[in-house]
Amino acid sequence: MTFEGKEINELHKDENLRNKNFDAFEKRYNIRPKVDPTEDKMYRIETSYDGQPVLFINGALSGGDLRINSIYSPSYEATRWAQKLEVPNRRTTTIIMGFSTGIYLRMLLDRYRPDTTFFVYEPNEALFSYVCAYADFTDIISHVRINWFITEYQINSMTNALLSEAITYRSETEKIVTPFYREDEFFKNVSHQLEAAMATSSDFQERTAREALRCRMYAWNHMDKSYVLPQLRARIKPGVAAVIVSAGPSLNKNVEVLKKIKGHAFIICTDRAASILAEHDIKPDIIITMDAGKSSNYLKIDVYNDTYLLCSYQTNSETQKLFEGRCVFFHALKYEQELIGDIVGEQDFDHGGNVAGAAYVVCRNLGIKRIILVGQDLAFIDGKHHADDKEEGIPNIERKYVEGSIEDKVETNEAWIAFRDFFERQIAMDPDISVIDATEGGAKIHGAGVKDLDEVADELSRDIFDCGKLFENLEYTQTLEEKEKTVEIIRQWICDLDEISDISKKLEAICSQLIKACKYHDINDAEYSRKRKQLGECKLKIHKKCVYELMEHLWIKDIYSIPEFVLFIRNNEEALPVLENARTFYSNLPEDCKSLKQELIASISG
Repeated sequence: MTFEGKEINELHKDENLRNKNFDAFEKRYNIRPKVDPTEDKMYRIETSYDGQPVLFINGALSGGDLRINSIYSPSYEATRWAQKLEVPNRRTTTIIMGFSTGIYLRMLLDRYRPDTTFFVYEPNEALFSYVCAYADFTDIISHVRINWFITEYQINSMTNALLSEAITYRSETEKIVTPFYREDEFFKNVSHQLEAAMATSSDFQERTAREALRCRMYAWNHMDKSYVLPQLRARIKPGVAAVIVSAGPSLNKNVEVLKKIKGHAFIICTDRAASILAEHDIKPDIIITMDAGKSSNYLKIDVYNDTYLLCSYQTNSETQKLFEGRCVFFHALKYEQELIGDIVGEQDFDHGGNVAGAAYVVCRNLGIKRIILVGQDLAFIDGKHHADDKEEGIPNIERKYVEGSIEDKVETNEAWIAFRDFFERQIAMDPDISVIDATEGGAKIHGAGVKDLDEVADELSRDIFDCGKLFENLEYTQTLEEKEKTVEIIRQWICDLDEISDISKKLEAICSQLIKACKYHDINDAEYSRKRKQLGECKLKIHKKCVYELMEHLWIKDIYSIPEFVLFIRNNEEALPVLENARTFYSNLPEDCKSLKQELIASISG
């Protein structure tokens, strides 16, 4: 073939090249893509006029084959496509549907900001494996900002990885469908879950985060009379099953069966289900709660005066007081590790937004491999939304119908769908954990087996579980001396807030000066390099403070007002909105420092 007087060699399948790509993939992900033995019947590669791969899907169209690259110049075609996309001016997490021949991804990598992260979902592993035999992709396979989801195992973990990225970095999210691809249900579902999670995160930051931090402060100062979840792990014997009892409306149908399970499995009761179990003279092995805003009245039940409580550090402080001496804390963040030490365990960022989801994560952290869900309807049953008949706790949002575990369709809403999605992605991520839905109704949770609770009780009857041994001779997390060390760290945070306040005033002034440079000069002129260096140095001083990270996470109400760690100001047009946002943020930061300082002082003075 010739093109513009040059000889173009036809591309041929090269197994050595494929193995080179696969080696890079396996090195990074510890898994090797599979080759479909019928790949040559499904696909073919031809050479464009400028020597690049052109991919065809054989028989994809009613009249013949589908060509998904330009026969003239795939790179030029991809460049024109990428230029039409609007590049966000904040850090962005980008989900891409379809790999194609990699040319579109390469153009996005060149065009988007250098802090953009890409999550590439290719629904057809065979296609990816095929094109790996025709081009060297080792650079983008190994690229730190590109995350690949090609194999079934990887795809099962994609949603969790996306949520972790977006929530950790408070990034904007964007979805892009590569030309000639069409969104499948999985991609739509992932995108929807990400959008919902970010909306929930933003709402939490604005409405609830400060109260959650106050509750954490209370917990920090009472660890000499509390326990932490990792202390229990060694006491959970292998093979123990856990029953997570939620307050769905069906709970009243089979709650009595729990009496047969008592002593044979670890019964974890969610806060709202506690009153139902008390009415039936059933004492769970432990109760779980996690919300700062959930009233302690749910757990003011006399029969639970000696029952232990699994609670997030941000559980309502009044609830913490009710169970003083019997609180077992989970949901440790970086701040608990800083204040209390490694004994608190590692962070689990995703609890599904609901207490039953938190119970599932707790079970996983305890090494429990059999989990039974009860009362997990996630749906309206005969118009009821909870077994206790209380009206609170149901969001006023649009209702929908979804597949039922027993019925064809059940009525639910977006909030409960998000909870269902959480369980489904957790089940997909942990195939070693067996999950049984013994709710006997409600929304279907894909990946969970469905059984009657009576049948589950019969299966568990041979097992023995002695809850008393969980807490026998268990020591509190901190001694009085260790508690005083925590208080000293908090005192240092209080001093750090004064320093952050002073630095923020300097940052406000530097941003103002650089804004003028953008408007009347060139931000890249050498005369502004010193100011830009000062900007970076001052920001670094703030970000090194643990208490500043705490502010970003739980005290500053608008998460999207927070400037990124690195401000990208490569040209005047890009720099101006970034600097204006930063100036506004740093002008408000001293007031946030002052208010947080007052709360910290109050927490160690009580």
